[in-house]
Amino acid sequence: MKPKNKKLLLFLQHHLIGLPVLAGLVAITAIITLNLTFIYPWIIEAYNLERFTGLDADTLMHNYRILIAYNNIPWITTLYMPDFPMSASGEFHFWEVWVIFFVLQLIAFVLIIWIVASVWKKWKLLEYFNAAGNLTIFIFGTFLAIMLIDFDFFFYWFHRAFFNNDYWLFDARTDPVIRALPAELFMIKGFIIIGFLFIIAVVAKVFHYTGKKKKIN
Repeated sequence: MKPKNKKLLLFLQHHLIGLPVLAGLVAITAIITLNLTFIYPWIIEAYNLERFTGLDADTLMHNYRILIAYNNIPWITTLYMPDFPMSASGEFHFWEVWVIFFVLQLIAFVLIIWIVASVWKKWKLLEYFNAAGNLTIFIFGTFLAIMLIDFDFFFYWFHRAFFNNDYWLFDARTDPVIRALPAELFMIKGFIIIGFLFIIAVVAKVFHYTGKKKKIN
């Protein structure tokens, strides 16, 4: 095989493996971001949620922690927020989100096991993380640009991609919890996830570059 063809084949191979690595990194960063509960008190104040919901900050925070625990703990399969009644469609949508986070936890677990196995077997871990970094810059750089230009457009098509129904379009009369979960909360969390991924991508590329430089020298 010609050297150029061999390089191209290795490049494609690394980036093919880089895709599931990126999926694992997205899963880990999404789970971490979900648990950054310190963001919510700022959202309450910045978007005047006490006035919009008629509930005080402590009550809002209590219900928010229940929602976070529901998405964190696989064996909690029923969501009950004492201060927010829910319609059947609203409850179903939250269950769909629970399923997504359950899958993310499985993906994150698989990536961690793969990293441990890679270190033990001395696989080309940096090569694959570098490939995942390249994919991050391309894919999530595009997402970031769309979010900055028109977040509502991104938000709409994100939900279209992950949900095959319109249950995420909450009616505040039947699902008042929507007043406590403004789109800006998800926008900020989206930016944090992309920020984490970019940091990982830069670190991976720096280690990959320095590692190659050491081999040359």
